[in-house]
Amino acid sequence: MFSSKVIKPLLLIPAFMMVGTGPAPAQEVLLGQPTVAGDPDEPITIAPTDGYSAVGFDDGIDSTSLEAPSVEAAGLAGAGALGLDDAMWGTTTGSRAIELIDAAVPTRLYTVNRLVRRVLVAGVTPPEKSEGLLAARARALTRFGAAEEAASLAGAAGRDPGIDLQRARAEAALIVGRDETLCEKDVLGADPPEGEQGDTFWPSLRAYCLARSGDPLAAVAVNAMVELGGVEPTDAPLLEALVDESLIDYVPVPHASMLTPLRIAMLRSLGRANRPAIESAPLPMIAGLFALESTGADGALVAAERLEAVGAIDTAVLREMYVSFADEVDGPLGTRAKAVKDADDKPDATAMGNALIASARSGGPGGFAQLARVLAPAAAQVPVSEAATLGAVGYALRDAMLLGGFVRQAGAWSDAQGTKTIAEQADIAAVMAVADPERAGAWQRGYGDTLRQRTRNGDEHARRALASLAGFRIALRPNLPDEGFLRAAREGRAAEAVLWSAAEIGKETPPTARTLDTLIRALQDIGLSDEARSIAIETMITERWR
Repeated sequence: MFSSKVIKPLLLIPAFMMVGTGPAPAQEVLLGQPTVAGDPDEPITIAPTDGYSAVGFDDGIDSTSLEAPSVEAAGLAGAGALGLDDAMWGTTTGSRAIELIDAAVPTRLYTVNRLVRRVLVAGVTPPEKSEGLLAARARALTRFGAAEEAASLAGAAGRDPGIDLQRARAEAALIVGRDETLCEKDVLGADPPEGEQGDTFWPSLRAYCLARSGDPLAAVAVNAMVELGGVEPTDAPLLEALVDESLIDYVPVPHASMLTPLRIAMLRSLGRANRPAIESAPLPMIAGLFALESTGADGALVAAERLEAVGAIDTAVLREMYVSFADEVDGPLGTRAKAVKDADDKPDATAMGNALIASARSGGPGGFAQLARVLAPAAAQVPVSEAATLGAVGYALRDAMLLGGFVRQAGAWSDAQGTKTIAEQADIAAVMAVADPERAGAWQRGYGDTLRQRTRNGDEHARRALASLAGFRIALRPNLPDEGFLRAAREGRAAEAVLWSAAEIGKETPPTARTLDTLIRALQDIGLSDEARSIAIETMITERWR
């Protein structure tokens, strides 16, 4: 039997998704995983993954003290370290803040998701009457695939959290593998909350903790709970297998759509998983499935792709996993991994460009944009002298550089490529003017006329380009009503503006020009111009490659 007691908690840094199929000691060295656990009584406070902002995370992070006046103010990093303001909630009410956080879900835009998560992990002064805000933030992080961060954030409440926060903390702990501490301290060591009428979570959790305890008398208690209907019917056979090892091979893995934090924990204890579950499971459950001993290199990479696509892990983690497991996976997944490994060994413009174009055609969790972010550092190393001879491949490489943040290299590459038509000149001038403020002065009215003519023929790409230019005051700028998240931004309700605008742009596939323009203006009003620029570039580029 694969006992959960011998499973180490998931990595104590957000790069935990780099765990693979190699020996555990080798994985720990590769990932920087601590080999000695800290005090299991205390929550583990971590910094979010690299790349949240230009400020980044380093040894100077100002973590929020757990002695903060309000537990709702707790965070994984201080607002200043995240490029935010301690007063980012402004006059937003507590109920409105919780409403926005509860509605936050991952969008198709990586840069939007990363910005939302910065708001969720920041330690800041909370709105008035915001009881339950910390629980809402923890739940939202779990929805974004960041259960480790959710568990640490929820742990900031100390030893006397409200029932909602207890539930959020317990679910996050189950996903990331902190079962032992959860069971011994919060469930078997004390009476767990009763929960709402008809809610079987806490009874089922108690049954699970009893089953995994190894106590022979626990089997009697678990069987009695199952017979009395105190646990979900789907959980019953899993619990029975935990107390009777002979049943393990007969227990079916629940369908991916039915996975819950508790079922993830039970599957981990039983050593059961499969790749299809990782491909189709709800995003919050991915971290738990990934930690299972039966997850191979292919499942690990699928999980990492899904999490990187929504900004839950840094792109550098996915890049290193591609390189490490390239020889162990096949099919389209293997093709992507080998392309990254080859580029890591020796950047080749044609090979990388072809891989990017192929990714646009075949898709994948993050499509063109994801592989572009991964290959961007290698693409930026290709000599500019090759740009003029590559055609579409060259455009793919330029866009990869832009998506990866290599704006100067992308500009030099674009200059070397040259243009043949007025339409091409307008397209390239628009992209580069938005990406690089120093190139905004090169924008010409004739380029705008060209784009506007295309919008009359229904070209939405041209419409989004004009909207981005308008947002940054480069091209004609229509007046927009002082309402919605734009007004929230102008009134200093920065967190509300971020969450509200993310929700609106997430409803649109692809984003409309008006929403994009409004979002850019709102983010600039709250001091997030660089983030607005990144979102505009991602929108302009990725929609052309879908």
